[in-house]
Amino acid sequence: MDLSATQPQPARNQGDSTFSKKKKYIFLMQVIIFLLLHFMMLPLYWRKIYGPLALKSVGVLFPKC
Repeated sequence: MDLSATQPQPARNQGDSTFSKKKKYIFLMQVIIFLLLHFMMLPLYWRKIYGPLALKSVGVLFPKC
């Protein structure tokens, strides 16, 4: 008679719970830092790309030959 099916099995990652929480926290902090840096750089990208176009449409910049 096999009694292993009736006995409760221990949780798999009981000892790793603090490690996985720490790992998840570090990952989330890296994502937040990545997003913040890119959102801070957006105005610079837009100024570089769309600034000359806006000035050209107004007639301030000379067309390139």
